[in-house]
Amino acid sequence: MSFSYYDHEENFTNLPVYLHNIQRTNPHIYTFIKTYVLDRFELCFVAIRCVINTFLRSMLLVIFIGSVRIRGESLNSMFVAIDMDGNNNTTPIAFGIVVANNVNPCTCFLMRLKDAIREGREVAFITNMDDTISSFVGQVFHEAYHGYSSMSVLIYCRLRIGQSTNLDYSFFRACKAYTTQDFEKSFSKLSHVAREVLANIGKTKWSRAYFPNIRWNVLNINIPEFLLVLSVTQRNVPIITLIDAIVQYIQQMFAECSVVGGMLNTVFTPYVEMVLHKRMQKSLRWKATKIPPEIPSPFPSNIFQILIDTQWRSLDIACSHAIAATRYTKNTELTDMVQIYYLADVFRTIYQTRNVNVVSPASEWEIPESLMVVLIPM
Repeated sequence: MSFSYYDHEENFTNLPVYLHNIQRTNPHIYTFIKTYVLDRFELCFVAIRCVINTFLRSMLLVIFIGSVRIRGESLNSMFVAIDMDGNNNTTPIAFGIVVANNVNPCTCFLMRLKDAIREGREVAFITNMDDTISSFVGQVFHEAYHGYSSMSVLIYCRLRIGQSTNLDYSFFRACKAYTTQDFEKSFSKLSHVAREVLANIGKTKWSRAYFPNIRWNVLNINIPEFLLVLSVTQRNVPIITLIDAIVQYIQQMFAECSVVGGMLNTVFTPYVEMVLHKRMQKSLRWKATKIPPEIPSPFPSNIFQILIDTQWRSLDIACSHAIAATRYTKNTELTDMVQIYYLADVFRTIYQTRNVNVVSPASEWEIPESLMVVLIPM
């Protein structure tokens, strides 16, 4: 078929054909189109199944949901759901494109995301405080933890109290604290007005020490630079061109990670190797003393006291305290104290056994007999 990637009206008319051919090249892709009065386009949702499967099986179950503006007359916003792999790479797992006159696109996008990731896994959500979609997450994902990105909380605080000398430092000390005692110590060093603003937000929304359930130590996930550049620097981007560019970006990212995975000869991903190296260096002079059990037992005790002034911190990547303890016993390996998401073998497998395929040229598209009618927004 003949098709112009630059004609806006033709892009909307051929959107169902394009999505059909995405499904041909990427089996089990999840797509959804919503129209309103007179078949006018309202929302398009896309989630590539292999990316979703990678997220559910091999990535941190923390999703950042945000939105970016699209500069144009027909399209207005793009919602993105982003996750992070074991090498600290951010990956779009789903995205939705909406028009300016859509009354409530947030709920529709979140419902489609819920369908795509399905039920049965404990997933946490992070949003920016000032993002419109933030207030709708709890309405769709009733049981899931929903917190705010640490940077958006700090920006919110700055806007209300102004910039102060120790605001950033004390905030992040409190935000990253692993125990409530350490949190309160850092929190007390903030000004009274800053403490009042942050307390009104709710400690469970932004402080690691008070997270009510799993967030895997993720305080912030940024929208990939590519999506920001794509949405901000181009004006009036036709919808198929926009979707095609995002799919190509995901394909390129998978291909690059596959190459990186094939070159790894370490136990953990490069990011975790770097983290562990720093923590090993920090723990070199620490001494671990085995604490005998309170009640005599034939089984060996696995409780240790680390002779420094800070407290034990339980992490998904072995902390310096745990590393110090492993030097005492040969029965404990670092692999036992690091989540499987950070293993090089897992990273290699998820990117080398799954592919994201771009859509063939329009001249090779298959055109089904029955397709929904989609017209350009009014």
